[in-house]
Amino acid sequence: MMMRRVGSSSLRWLIAGLAQVAGPAISLAAPVVTQDPPAMPLPALAQVVGEPTSVTAAPAGPTRRGSLPYAQVAVVDVQRILQDAAVMRSIQQQLDRQKDQFQREVGAQQEQLRVAEQDLAKLRQSVAVEEFDRKRTDFESQVSAMGRALQERTRRLDVAFNQARNSAINTLDQVIAEVAKENGATLVISRQFIVYQAGTAGDITDEVMQRLNARLPEIIVNLPASP
Repeated sequence: MMMRRVGSSSLRWLIAGLAQVAGPAISLAAPVVTQDPPAMPLPALAQVVGEPTSVTAAPAGPTRRGSLPYAQVAVVDVQRILQDAAVMRSIQQQLDRQKDQFQREVGAQQEQLRVAEQDLAKLRQSVAVEEFDRKRTDFESQVSAMGRALQERTRRLDVAFNQARNSAINTLDQVIAEVAKENGATLVISRQFIVYQAGTAGDITDEVMQRLNARLPEIIVNLPASP
């Protein structure tokens, strides 16, 4: 059925009728009406604008898109484990011993160089210039060689302890995965990245610590030989 043409006066009545039905929001968008138009009966309004379209209300609360499942989150205090686990303590103890030994060796070598430098200074007035220059060159070569040896020793120690630490961390990763799976967790977060957590629900730190201590109580660091 063809809709009959609506004149300008009927259009003003239509806008006013819509304002009464839709409320203030549509009133603000409608042009100002200088005269009060006669109220249009609702049946006539329905004939002009058509039957209202039914709208399904959106469900309350957040909705999920896609088919990804909800994550079951577990929490692990990784920093605490790296500090307090038996294997990490054993590595740290070995490192501390090596530091002490290294410092003693460096101190002894520095003392040797100090004595050699004093002896070289005494020769300045008692030997020919060519002989003194030769001995000074030998002393400088000795200092350079000792410095290179210390640097190489330090590098080897770093490599050895990093390998031991990485081995312990790999075992820790395996233990975390096992404990998380046994507890039905699909996602594990380190406590250091959590801003807020109510209670200790989902915290598997103690269980991970106990299992790691039982599986890997210590690691013997393969220390490099002195150059």
